[in-house]
Amino acid sequence: VSIETLRKEAFIGKEITKEQYDQLQSLGKTEEEKDADAAKDDNEGDTPKAVTDRIQKLANANVPRAFVKLLEGATSSATQDKLLEAMGRMATEPSVRGLMIQQGCLTTCLQLDRGEKPNEEEKKLLRRARSCVAKLLVTTNPGILTVSQRLGSVGPLLKLVKDNDALDLMHFEALLSLTNLAGFDDETKNRVVAQKGVPILSYAMFSDHERVRQAATEAMCNMVGNQEFMDHLAKPDNLRVWVAFSLDYEVNFGCARAALGGLAMAVYDINFSKALVASSNFDEFAKALMECGQLELMHRAFALFAGLIEHGGECRDALVNTGLGAFCEAYVTSYQDESKALNDFNFSSQERRLFDVVMGLAKEIARSLR
Repeated sequence: VSIETLRKEAFIGKEITKEQYDQLQSLGKTEEEKDADAAKDDNEGDTPKAVTDRIQKLANANVPRAFVKLLEGATSSATQDKLLEAMGRMATEPSVRGLMIQQGCLTTCLQLDRGEKPNEEEKKLLRRARSCVAKLLVTTNPGILTVSQRLGSVGPLLKLVKDNDALDLMHFEALLSLTNLAGFDDETKNRVVAQKGVPILSYAMFSDHERVRQAATEAMCNMVGNQEFMDHLAKPDNLRVWVAFSLDYEVNFGCARAALGGLAMAVYDINFSKALVASSNFDEFAKALMECGQLELMHRAFALFAGLIEHGGECRDALVNTGLGAFCEAYVTSYQDESKALNDFNFSSQERRLFDVVMGLAKEIARSLR
């Protein structure tokens, strides 16, 4: 890691951050000293590229395998702690994660996760090992893992999410890894459910940290398709939470986008769809999303509405009562001259493609509700 990273780590758990400390230090400096400090490179010559090059050279020289051998033979908890710390720091570089897994880092960290009642010293080691697992699996294709590695990683990652003493960054990385794994196959989803992962992820959705909330919501989205999760989602109290998250786009747009995407993914399930339209605030929910003006949210909302219309019956009737048909007719009419609309909004190329998709869904909904 860089010198700057080490400085930031030194302030973890302290009452002030590195930035606050630097501000306090600057109060006692002259203007000349401040100008001299500003001219310095924060990395003190140790650039991110230099850090990446170092880590890649270490990985190519089989250093992770050496860590594994040392860890297997280590009897001192202090030695184990430093080896796990080194592994975790190497795993921050995405390009070497595959090599580290090949050289045994993932399997070794999973093997450490044993015992039901660890003491405080063991808890610290387990936290480091689980954090290393999380870093390794954030971007790793689950398809290259063995079945035992893929399924065996679920429990330690959930325990890390549940660990109140872990840092928000650890929670965030563990949730990203669970999102990655849960999206791979039904067997992994079943393992998450078997490890009581749904209530753990639900609790993480209420984290104080916005990015952790979003990551937990995204992990839950990738559980769509598992019947136990679908039953959980269809319960009125849980639906209210997801609806509230979907409407909170002005405060936490990423979380709202994830929650609404999850609802759109789940619309295939008739029991979930009936529970959604029967919820007390469905009208408010539908109208707020129609008028939100956010293309990414409207895309997900219209996909959800189209799925509800396909079910027919009470699902279709509930949407008719919200005035969705009239809204879509007006929306299509307003932007019939597509070139003018695109010029008015000055869309990027990605937004133009999304606008086309939203317009297509609006036309389809308008036709279906005539």
